[in-house]
Amino acid sequence: MKKLLILGLCVLCVSCASTKQNESSGSQMVYQNGSAVELYHLGNQYAKGKGVAKNYAIAAEYYRRSAEMGNSNAQDKLAVRYMLGQGVPQNLDMARHWFEKAAEQGNAYAENELGYMYAAGKGVRQDYGTSIQWYQKAADHGLASAQYNLGLMYANGIGTPVDKVKAKELFSQAASRGFAPAKKALAQV
Repeated sequence: MKKLLILGLCVLCVSCASTKQNESSGSQMVYQNGSAVELYHLGNQYAKGKGVAKNYAIAAEYYRRSAEMGNSNAQDKLAVRYMLGQGVPQNLDMARHWFEKAAEQGNAYAENELGYMYAAGKGVRQDYGTSIQWYQKAADHGLASAQYNLGLMYANGIGTPVDKVKAKELFSQAASRGFAPAKKALAQV
């Protein structure tokens, strides 16, 4: 047991030692030897300010490095940074690019965001049919917010004929996952 604990601490120390401190700016520099998962988690730490000062620029850099290694979660998070202009200049083309990369790997959050981009015409030509396709993919992966969004499309006949039965089914699925807006929408369908 002690050997496992010591081994775990050694791994932790090696991981910590590979992070360099930038003396001139006082900010943490991106370390060179991290796996896609480690870089993604470091990005989350900086994005949320967990154990470090919140810094979207550093978070975006960690996400970028992880995203380039193929991590779909990092691709999604980097796309969000581009969409919101947090830590990087706002760039909807780059947001779409990274959401598409993540969605190609079945990332439900990215699929849902692409659904939003096409529904709102945000950085792309507005296309409700494409929006429904992306929302459907994310809903099929069980993402409650996508089930809700797709339910709204059916409830309001946006890009599809009105289908209150389908809308109610989707709102019910999202509500069963604890998605509060879906519970409210269920009462109104």
